[in-house]
Amino acid sequence: MNSGLSQSALCRLLVLSNRAYDLDIQLRNMHLPGGYSDLWEPAMFTPGPLADLQDEIDQTVRAGLVTCWLADTPEPED
Repeated sequence: MNSGLSQSALCRLLVLSNRAYDLDIQLRNMHLPGGYSDLWEPAMFTPGPLADLQDEIDQTVRAGLVTCWLADTPEPED
């Protein structure tokens, strides 16, 4: 990887890393049903928020990887 990454790329990576960390904390604090009988209680558990949070974490991590890849791409020569 290019050791001379731009300041804007590093700033973007820091923001994405902090966002992924915050989302991970939210995911860890979500209530999940304790037993099989709790699984069928709609008031106790809905898979939507959990899946949405996991998707958001995935998108944030992918954005960080793309940022690294783009920052490491050499500039085209004229």
